[in-house]
Amino acid sequence: MRRVVYAVLLVVGLFLVIAPLSIPVFTSNTPFSVLNTGWDGCSRFGKLLYGTADGKIVPVFSPFDSFGLSGKRGTLLIIGPDMGYSSAEIDEIREFLKNGGTLVLMDDFGTGNEILSGLGLSARFSSKPYRDVFYYKNENFPVLVRILDPALAENVSGVILNVPSVLQGVGGEIYTSKVAVVGSDFSQYPVMAEVDYGDGRIVLFSDPSVFINDMYGLNENFIRNFADYAFSGPVYIDEAHHSNFNLYHRGYITVRRSADSETIFYVFLFVALIALFVESGLAWLVAEKILALVSRVLPSEAGEPVEAVVRRLAERGYREDILLKMVREIETGRKLGGGK
Repeated sequence: MRRVVYAVLLVVGLFLVIAPLSIPVFTSNTPFSVLNTGWDGCSRFGKLLYGTADGKIVPVFSPFDSFGLSGKRGTLLIIGPDMGYSSAEIDEIREFLKNGGTLVLMDDFGTGNEILSGLGLSARFSSKPYRDVFYYKNENFPVLVRILDPALAENVSGVILNVPSVLQGVGGEIYTSKVAVVGSDFSQYPVMAEVDYGDGRIVLFSDPSVFINDMYGLNENFIRNFADYAFSGPVYIDEAHHSNFNLYHRGYITVRRSADSETIFYVFLFVALIALFVESGLAWLVAEKILALVSRVLPSEAGEPVEAVVRRLAERGYREDILLKMVREIETGRKLGGGK
């Protein structure tokens, strides 16, 4: 009988090691969504943040006041928003920042200025794209080379933008060249800036397209530097303010797992140790020690029958059937569980 038990343990152990694992998957085709694996999504950036924030990534699908943002700690990422923010939501952002949170706001021509205005800041995203003499492929892809912060510039020769805006009314950490054009004005404009707010901070970046999957490979070193610079977990990602956000597919991926020879060895070793513990009589000795300890802690009165002691222990929460079995095994001298 015991051979069957050991065989079952072995089979169950190997099954748990090699059984396929099903994982639920949600995807979207919304631009700038971290759930969008297409060219205009940010799934690669989201995966990077997952590692940066130790896996503490929380997509936000509801208004911030419903979500309770003000009571959270960490980083709020708003990227490419095109829906408005209510006064209640801006109040939540304000309290989140005052309590030490970080807001990373990436926008160009969306609704990010509503947040800046609601927070009483002078900084704004320009409503017009800028052009520069330094570009990649064509003028829609200007290249930034003036990165003031060494942590952001490490292993980065330039940042390629994609129809970007610029920041106005604020100093910056990254700038365009001195001959950039916005409308008909030639100047040098900030593209990234950091602003202190309460006990928190706001990081502004005027081109969310830098972080889409299609641009990720061109800017990977910078994106990694930026993630280390701006984010700490947990990270809350605003998906609620993308006007056409949808989870158009829900499914499962199956992860096929295989066991190497070392893992299989440990499974066999575990089952062998269980068999050795039982067959050698160690299980019997352990049970005998436990019973002796119980008898010392709760000694019976002189002449009191063993059954009476067992009943008293049962009243204190011990299982009467197990105690009686142990007594019988001791009296007969058989190994625990060894009777036929």
